[in-house]
Amino acid sequence: MRAVLWMGSIVMASVAVLGASRLWAESKEKKPAPRTRIGLVNLTYVIKNYDKYQQFQIEMKKLVQPSQRRHEELQSKLEALHKQAADASLVPAAGEDRDEKAKKEALEKQAKDIQRQMEDNKAEIQLKLSKRSDDELKIIYKDIREATQGYATTHDLDLVLHYNDAITQEDYVSAQNIARKLNTGALMPLYSKEEMDISQDLVTLLNQKMHKK
Repeated sequence: MRAVLWMGSIVMASVAVLGASRLWAESKEKKPAPRTRIGLVNLTYVIKNYDKYQQFQIEMKKLVQPSQRRHEELQSKLEALHKQAADASLVPAAGEDRDEKAKKEALEKQAKDIQRQMEDNKAEIQLKLSKRSDDELKIIYKDIREATQGYATTHDLDLVLHYNDAITQEDYVSAQNIARKLNTGALMPLYSKEEMDISQDLVTLLNQKMHKK
């Protein structure tokens, strides 16, 4: 009798072990494989199509206009002085009185003064543009970074990588762009599924958010 009970216990234990093994195997088979969802962002495309960047470009053109007009005025004056200085009647010949020589020297002095004004004008506008560009770049990059984080969370992306590439087919296959890629660090996508690139979605998101304010 004890032998029968003992054998029965062994059979039940074996069935239980086999059942557990089978369940474990089935659960292992059904368990989804780990995956990482990745998005790609062409930073050049996003920036250039962001309405805030386009508005900034218009502002920069307006900012440079006064300095451009000033440069053209000074350039005209300089050209006029050069013509006067080249006038044969103002070139002092041997033994000619000093008045003519003084006139020529005065013209040369005026020309140098105008050249200095042109250099100062150029340096001043470059300083303004540089400061304005740096400030705007920080704002735009912050906007893009925040939009990317929000988009990634909403669309269940684990990783978003950015790259910089041409935004037209002509520029994309240009020799300059190809050479740039050959000299650029790794992680530039050579191929990716179209749906991985979220650049256009980010532009839409940024522009919608900007115009809601």
